[in-house]
Amino acid sequence: MTTKFKKVYFRLPNWDYREEGAYFITICTKDRLHFFGEIEGRKMELSHIGELVKACWLETEFHFPNVHLREFVIMPDHFHGVVVIDKSVIRNENDKILRGNRFQNIGSQSISSIIGSFKSAVSRKSRMLNPAFGWQSRFHDRVIRSTMELDRIENYIRRNVENYNKKR
Repeated sequence: MTTKFKKVYFRLPNWDYREEGAYFITICTKDRLHFFGEIEGRKMELSHIGELVKACWLETEFHFPNVHLREFVIMPDHFHGVVVIDKSVIRNENDKILRGNRFQNIGSQSISSIIGSFKSAVSRKSRMLNPAFGWQSRFHDRVIRSTMELDRIENYIRRNVENYNKKR
């Protein structure tokens, strides 16, 4: 008889994931399949699905006006990005940044709803190109707690392509 182990996903206790702050996000493809392209030399060559990932990620700020995207990288089988939730920022229809009421109701604009929306948009469009496309059901997040940690994470993201083959 085999025992199944369910992976445990830790969330920061007592943290509201709709709160202002910076979040380090990692999302993997189902079965770690290389849907997003390949690394050739020291450069990531995006597939059509990889290009969709990039386009959908960059559109995130337009769908979630209190979100600011920072460093991100698309790898063959996963994606890393830094998302900043800033409730004092609102964009109008011309993408001009306005300062808003700090206490406005942003509804369910949590990290889970932001990433869920992104994954859904990529899935819908990608399955037209490759019906086998899929994400892992969950994603990894980390609340970034200091400027030093943000710098370290963004440096890791910038160097991810060149370090990819070293990890394998």
